Amino acid sequence: MKIGFSVRKGCSRCASIVQRIVEILPDDWDLYYDRETARFLDLKGTDIDRMKVDMVIAVGGDGTVLRAIQRANTPVLGINMGGLGFLSEVEIGDVERSMYRIMRNDYRIESTMKLKVLINGVETMECTNEAVIHTSKIAKIRKFKLYIGDNFFDTTTADGLIIATPIGSTSYSYSAGGPIIYPTLDAAVISYIAPFRSRIRPVVFPSDKEIFVRFGGKDQSCVVILDGQTQYNVDERDEISIRVSENKARFVTFRESFYDRIREKLIKNVVY
Repeated sequence: MKIGFSVRKGCSRCASIVQRIVEILPDDWDLYYDRETARFLDLKGTDIDRMKVDMVIAVGGDGTVLRAIQRANTPVLGINMGGLGFLSEVEIGDVERSMYRIMRNDYRIESTMKLKVLINGVETMECTNEAVIHTSKIAKIRKFKLYIGDNFFDTTTADGLIIATPIGSTSYSYSAGGPIIYPTLDAAVISYIAPFRSRIRPVVFPSDKEIFVRFGGKDQSCVVILDGQTQYNVDERDEISIRVSENKARFVTFRESFYDRIREKLIKNVVY
């Protein structure tokens, strides 16, 4: 078995978790460390996108998991050292038990949709959670012209738009009032950030439709932010298109269903 490790930048506690895991795993397994992990453990590091491994273990928060998904073409197991950690499968108290399950091959791989984002027809980075188009100036709303496939849908004035995958529907889109979409559904959701017209609501659309976003008026400077990680500057001269990627995000999971994750991460702390 070949295992890669990735940790949150600057997190020495995350690196100490990696050290605990290394002590548990069989001696004959091949282990690889990204440069941040290697720096803390005084080992040789490898760029995560160059790792030829069976699994990457990402220790940190959801951002660490997303970074590993973006760069590694392999299933990712997230260990939560952050807050909610919706994309992280393992909490800190379950590390040892989870590693023994990995050693017994007692896990499954869950594949979810990724989005491909193009600016003026040029591909940018793929995203697992969402593509956000947001005004670049605080308190300056923008006019967005939205097309679904070949059909004009609406012109909306708002702070921004969120185009989210099913797994991303539990993140920023959910905070903006969007619905939760089961991860195996071939659909995505468009949610609005502080729309000027209160009647506008999130829209679920089929995955075979490409989304086009254009701008109305002058001085429409915005930023396109992918998975909260990478940012591009755009304005009224640009067109953003979002389509479903042929690639998949793959997560290592021990749960039997997505409903378990919803219950544990989003519902369990609700006080009635």
